[in-house]
Amino acid sequence: MLKNADAQTLMQDARTIHAEAARLIDAGDWRNAAEKGWFAVRDATAALVWSITGVHHQTENDISVGICNLSFQRGGQYTELRILFGHFTHILLYVTFYDGFYYEDIPDLIREVADYIRRAEELAGNDA
Repeated sequence: MLKNADAQTLMQDARTIHAEAARLIDAGDWRNAAEKGWFAVRDATAALVWSITGVHHQTENDISVGICNLSFQRGGQYTELRILFGHFTHILLYVTFYDGFYYEDIPDLIREVADYIRRAEELAGNDA
């Protein structure tokens, strides 16, 4: 549970959106699943940054800067999440959703979003 109630709601939204992404990938709708998967990553990252900094970043660029700053300040798991955030953004949002390219590992990436959300929530909760 996160100390910031609004950030906790955003983290819950990430889990809900991820469940929809998983449903879509199981139904074969890989392009929309990729978009929802990225939305889940975005919201989990925003919730993490909000929990720690007290600042609600809403745009992709602001969220990216937020996780990058935490990565540089704290290293370790924050750096791992920053790298994953960039990977998910590139593959799920840009390559798959926007450009319409399918990779065989898209279903695996969608499933890996659940682990990303869990790790972000743990870091956010540990900092509370």
